[in-house]
Amino acid sequence: MTKIDIISGFLGAGKTTFASKLLAYYLNKGLTPVYIANEFGEAVIDAQVIESKGFEALKIEGGCICCSLKSSVSETVASVMDAFSPDVIVFEPSGVFVFDNFIDVVKSNELRGKCEVGNVFTIVDGVNFNNTRALYGSFIYNQIRNASILLVSKLENIKRDVNELICDIRNINPDGFLVAEIWDKLDEKWFDRLENFAGKAPNVPGRHSHALQTLTITNPRALTQKELETFIDAQKASQWGDIYRIKGLLMVDDAFKNLNMTLTEAEITNYKGYGETTVTIIGNSIEADAVKQFLEEEYDAGL
Repeated sequence: MTKIDIISGFLGAGKTTFASKLLAYYLNKGLTPVYIANEFGEAVIDAQVIESKGFEALKIEGGCICCSLKSSVSETVASVMDAFSPDVIVFEPSGVFVFDNFIDVVKSNELRGKCEVGNVFTIVDGVNFNNTRALYGSFIYNQIRNASILLVSKLENIKRDVNELICDIRNINPDGFLVAEIWDKLDEKWFDRLENFAGKAPNVPGRHSHALQTLTITNPRALTQKELETFIDAQKASQWGDIYRIKGLLMVDDAFKNLNMTLTEAEITNYKGYGETTVTIIGNSIEADAVKQFLEEEYDAGL
């Protein structure tokens, strides 16, 4: 029976970074893993990132697993099992994923008796935990409660008391295996311990809200570094709506760049692979026309 590991966490928590580490571990063990990404929006940047590191990636686009894509997820997982016969599937759902609805997928006609839930990871954004909990508490609580393994990300950038953060997490899930250390220390011996926690996640019903908006722009124009910084500053200032997450593959000064932005934290990294340039923005009250004008038309110095 194929094991399905789930890596949940709110938008920008670090799911793809951890997925890369987990996939590398399985490959080193001689197993056949397959990675499936499902992002809230029309474009899946994470799969492109995984592919650039040499892993097989499958993309599920157009919504979140717990609502419109239930049947598509079931069919995709079933086709993956038939085509690759994987030992394990690493599934990274949307940041607005709700665990209990995933059980419906596993029990679907396509998958019943063929797969089982393995490790359920939840990545807790140590920097933005309070902000995201205040904005979308139901998603955050559901993911943390249902995790067998909890990992705090961005530990090196946390300015608050880490022990206080750990207490907050423990108040939500007192039983999960909690990891609060720099991720560079997550070596093979650490991953070997994971079998002790497989399948132990509780199933706590949660609420699901569809308040989030998503805007995806494909093939945005090439930007200069100054224009990219102007774009980021506009999001930080809520100039075009309440923006909670931006993910994009952009051409900046004749080079591919990955943009990952959560609330007021932005990261720009080099991208060595190839792919369609795309920007996906998630938030509320997004001024789509203004964003499109900036990314599709000439730069307006008056912004």
